[in-house]
This record gives sequence, C-alpha cells and structure tokens, in this order.
Amino acid sequence: MFRPVKTKKVYEEIVHQVKLSIEEGKLKPGDRMLSERDLADQFNVSRASVREALSAMEMMGIISIHPGEGSYVRHLPSDSMLETLAASVQTEAVDILHLLEMRKIIETETASLAAVRATAVDIEDLQQALNEMKLEVSSGGHVEDIDAKFHYILVRAARNPVLLRVAQTVSQLLTSNYRSLRLALFLVPNMSQIFYEAHIEIFQAIITKNPRLAREKMGEHLDTIQEAMRWYKYGGEESLRIFPMIYHSRHNTTG
Repeated sequence: MFRPVKTKKVYEEIVHQVKLSIEEGKLKPGDRMLSERDLADQFNVSRASVREALSAMEMMGIISIHPGEGSYVRHLPSDSMLETLAASVQTEAVDILHLLEMRKIIETETASLAAVRATAVDIEDLQQALNEMKLEVSSGGHVEDIDAKFHYILVRAARNPVLLRVAQTVSQLLTSNYRSLRLALFLVPNMSQIFYEAHIEIFQAIITKNPRLAREKMGEHLDTIQEAMRWYKYGGEESLRIFPMIYHSRHNTTG
C-alpha cells in the first residue's frame, strides 16, 4: 500500500501518504492502521519517525490512538472552518495581508505557550528542523517546506488543539491560495538566510523558556514577512528583490 520514504522530512511524507490513501479509499474510516513496526517496514523508516507521524495525525484528527489496541482511521467530517474561510478569500476583499495578520495574532501567542510547554521531543524536533534549514541555506536552496515544518512543531508544542487547528487552517489557506506569492518570497536571494536567523532567535527563546521573548521574536519574524509581502504587492518582484538588502541595512544600523 505504501512506498518507501525518500525525503528528509520523513514524518510529513508519512502523513501525506496516509492522507492520500484515505482520499483514494485505500484506507477507510474505522480501519485499523498497521502496527508501528509494520509501518516502519513499509515506509522504510525508523519507528521514531512513525511515532512522530502518528502523533501528528492524531493531533490533526486523521486517526485516533488507543493504547494497547492500535490506531484507527477517523471519520473525517468536512472542514467547515476551512471551507468558510476559503469562500471568504475567494469572494470577499480578503488578501494575503489579512491572513498574515491573523497568523501573527495566533502564532505569537502559541510561541509564548510553547516556551512554557515544549517537551524534550519538541525541542529535538525544532533543532532538527533548524539543522535542515541550515543545510538548505548553505546549499543555496529555499526553505519554504522546512519553514512550514518548524512553525507546525512550534504550534504543536503549545499543547492547545484549538490553536493548532486554527493555525493549520490559516496555513492551508496561505498555501492553497497564495502559493506563487509565498514561493516568490522564498526564492529571493538571501531571504532564506533571513528566515534561518529569525528561527534561531525564536528557538533560543523556546529552549530558555522565555515566553515574553518567544512572543517578541515570533512577532518580529512575522512582521518581516508581512512587510516583504507589502513590498511585493505594491512594487512587484523588482521591489521584493531588494528587500533583503534594505532589511540587513536596517538591522545592521539598529543592531
């Protein structure tokens, strides 16, 4: 049913393949998932990666985990929250800046909560995401997918399923409706370096358990994204390309 995973973002690929199997009807609501060991064999990954994927899918509402019994595919109702917001994006005067503003409201607070509630596993996962981001930056790649992974882990670490669901909804809307804008942002030279440096500051606030600083650094990071998107919206790609130079000039002056 499943194919071996050939990606650095192992747990995300596992989640993707399971969701695809559900959409294609290969897995149905109520079906019992394979055991952790069997899943690890089919995906050709470690059991730790399978556990991470199962945990993520439980938090996303895709499966339910019953200790001693196994994991089961859940009955998935239509996502009314996502559908309602998606309709607003398509039919009303809602653009990427509105969604980014909402994202800032949500993620600054979740960063603060994560600084208090993050577990050792969360810290390890955040560190791994940073390591992957560093590799991408050093090789000249862009960090769109790793950025999404880092933010997902951070929201998960807040241990609030309502915040997690709302944050995921906003993320899905940004990805599905503004993918070209987001990709334009990540493809700008030196932008990935700016993101990497911002994520290091957020991570430091988390591991030192400083909720005020975590909120502040997340706010600064999301303000940067909002500002870059304004440059793109009103000045196009040419304007966006000079944004990193202006950003570094400003920070070198104030720093």
